[in-house]
Amino acid sequence: MKLRTTVFLWVLVLVVAILGAAIGTIAIVFDRSTRARVAEELVRSREVALDLHANRQSLHEQECRVVAEEPRLKAVVATEDVARETILDAVRTLATTLDAGVFVIVDAEGKLIADSAAPDAEGFSLADRPVVAKALETGAHAGLWIADGKAYQVQGCRLEFGARVVGALVVGHALDDAFSNTVSKHTGGEMIVAIDGVPVTQLTSDITAAEVPKAIEQIRAGAREVTLGDATWFAQLVPVPGYQGEHKADYLILRSIDAALAPARRIVRILLLVLAGAALATLLLALTLARRLSRPIDALVARTQAIARGDLTARPIGGPTEVQSLGVAMDRMALEIDESRKQLADKERLARELEIAARIQTSILPRNLEVDGLQIAAKMVTATEVGGDYYDVVAFEDGAWIAVGDVSGHGLTAGLVMMMVQTGVATLVRAQPDASPKNVIRALNTVLYENVHDRLEAERHMTLSLLRYRRGGDIVVAGAHMDAIVWRAATGTTELLGTPGTFLAITQDIDQINHESSWQLGADDLLILLTDGVTEAEDAAGTPFDYRGVTQVVEALATEPVEKIRDAVFSALLHHSPTLADDATIMVLRYVARGKTDT
Repeated sequence: MKLRTTVFLWVLVLVVAILGAAIGTIAIVFDRSTRARVAEELVRSREVALDLHANRQSLHEQECRVVAEEPRLKAVVATEDVARETILDAVRTLATTLDAGVFVIVDAEGKLIADSAAPDAEGFSLADRPVVAKALETGAHAGLWIADGKAYQVQGCRLEFGARVVGALVVGHALDDAFSNTVSKHTGGEMIVAIDGVPVTQLTSDITAAEVPKAIEQIRAGAREVTLGDATWFAQLVPVPGYQGEHKADYLILRSIDAALAPARRIVRILLLVLAGAALATLLLALTLARRLSRPIDALVARTQAIARGDLTARPIGGPTEVQSLGVAMDRMALEIDESRKQLADKERLARELEIAARIQTSILPRNLEVDGLQIAAKMVTATEVGGDYYDVVAFEDGAWIAVGDVSGHGLTAGLVMMMVQTGVATLVRAQPDASPKNVIRALNTVLYENVHDRLEAERHMTLSLLRYRRGGDIVVAGAHMDAIVWRAATGTTELLGTPGTFLAITQDIDQINHESSWQLGADDLLILLTDGVTEAEDAAGTPFDYRGVTQVVEALATEPVEKIRDAVFSALLHHSPTLADDATIMVLRYVARGKTDT
């Protein structure tokens, strides 16, 4: 090794060692002093947050007192025969005036009279809520109200009409983004409202909701520093004053250590640049010699970074043959990534559509199947690809309207058409329970044809049997759908009843083909309504389940409860065809004497 090279290397080592030690010392001093200052600021942030909480509570107390003295409010609470709409109107007006997130009125026993957030709710007891109980007992109480994953700072006031306690009022405002932002502006840090560890206010500084519960657990375990959003914070957890419920309500107060250390780190970076400059001279020769190779390598690195950012456009790379080959391979990989992204996007879109359609399909099914004179059991099993099966039961005084049908096609459009039909049927038959089925079909077809063909611009139709049942066992049916199966108790025989009406949304004018049929059920007769997903389900050999598969089960269990018959048919169906290609719906109805509808 030459002397000048040896001297250069020793000088370089000495410069690097001295500057490195100096930079390290400065960095440690800055770090410790900054952390101490941030810890002090965190304490002040906690005091500011509690002061702002107390100020808000004072405002809530004033609001509650003013509203509690409102004559109109006292009158509607104290008077027993006040109309429900009058109470709700007063509640809406006062809640809007206060811009309150919570506006609840209870009677003297703590039972709900009105809630601005849930106008239809009334009658259930809120006496177990501390703010309600304390307000009724002592006249006023401050606290926290947690509902639907949100936290509200509330004030309760007793309502008195003369010398009589008539109830209590609870008003309050959400501990929301505006509140946390106010604390942040006053303290220069961050403040998050958390319920059971889950944040309910807006997160900033790249903090994600998934990180917050873990950070809170660390703080409860004694940690002072946490990592959130790729940054380090001094943190303090302050229980929300006034809350004594089963949840954990906290203010998570944060001060960024990284932001406080940023100036010191800039200085360290400058010193590091000085250190780098001292070593730069020794690298010039090596950089010059490596320049020819470094350029294509840099281009290759840039191409890699571009792909990481999502830029998948092909770009030729020069240089040695090996580098060029690697560039071609990267372009091919980028093309494959682009194709995979497109396929994934299409797959996700279809999955979302099927999920929405399935939710539509199941959400509109009737929950109450009680009809005087009938025992009813119904069930729908959805296929992998969402279809358009639909059934409904709408009871009225002397009978019920019963519907079963199937929308053509699959997916979201089929689900929307089914929703239109359910809404239309429910609206028409509730408005006119004694209407003729074919008139209901005519009105339904008019609306459905316009919506499907003119507005959705879709090629869809629907098979539908609409039955109007009366207590005497007579049924009038309109529309066109699958044949119904009837088991006659008197003879023990099974027959098929056709529906010679018309499909919906095929044509706008159906008067010439819109027919009604009359059916009559005798005592203990069974009526089975189904969709084609039952009869057309195939086994591995391609043999359909058919009506024969249904009637065999029905005839064997005809005297059993309707639920058992329904389940047995489905069991036989799934044994025949374990994977259904279409939705399958079965309704089993037994006509019984009055008062014997319970199974």
